[in-house]
Amino acid sequence: MGYPGTRRIAKLTKGVAALDKSILHASAALEQEKQELGQESFFRRHFGAHKSHEASGARLLDLRQRKAQLDSLAQKLHTAIDSTPRSAEEKSLLVKELRLRKKELQAEKREASAAMTSIRKEARVESVHAGKTWLGLYDSSLAAAQRRAIRYAKEAALNPHEDSKAAIERQIAQVERDILWLERFQ
Repeated sequence: MGYPGTRRIAKLTKGVAALDKSILHASAALEQEKQELGQESFFRRHFGAHKSHEASGARLLDLRQRKAQLDSLAQKLHTAIDSTPRSAEEKSLLVKELRLRKKELQAEKREASAAMTSIRKEARVESVHAGKTWLGLYDSSLAAAQRRAIRYAKEAALNPHEDSKAAIERQIAQVERDILWLERFQ
């Protein structure tokens, strides 16, 4: 009999097949209109109104977008069915794996945060010594330029770490959603 989701995937697959036929017919109609347009006179081709041609193109684009959405939905449903536990042991194993993955991601996030803290600390130390001349005097215009350069260097060094930290946070959030999803099953 199978899972109810497999029936839904079959319906989605039939819907995609129907959309494929519609796309094929719409493409053929558009090609026919292009051929007819090619047989028109020069002035009609370039200066005439081509409303049906534009409508056919819009319909074809809409059908292709719908097909892409259905393909995506079928893939998500298939993935959800594959990751659904079939027994209590399988559920507990999946939850353990996800919790371990979450701990690994949290350790990576701490490493990225530590690297960012180190970069900021180095920038603060450099900023303290900004503006000092070789005689030990303070030059405010030199200090402003050096602090600006330090800030730009700090921001450039932080950007990759901020991006990786944000990606790790997204992965942690996804793992937490997966754990909550799995815990709903009996």
